[in-house]
Amino acid sequence: MRKSHKSQYTVRDIPEALDLRVREAAALEDTSLNQVVVRALERGLGLAEEPVRYRSLRHLIRPADKLDHKGWAEALGDMDKIHLEDWK
Repeated sequence: MRKSHKSQYTVRDIPEALDLRVREAAALEDTSLNQVVVRALERGLGLAEEPVRYRSLRHLIRPADKLDHKGWAEALGDMDKIHLEDWK
């Protein structure tokens, strides 16, 4: 059986937000930072066995402390309105 070739990288200038997210993912998954980064690279480059399935839009609206909650509530409320003239 042939050994697969594995490489080692050094990555510099990791933004603080990315560092925190990688560490958070590693803690949640109870795995190493290396494992999290390798899986993220595989997904990001389309090499993962399963495609990424996003179930939430939360990753698009971070940081939550800067979210306009009133604006979101109004936008979602508008989506619940039926405009009869649109259905004629």
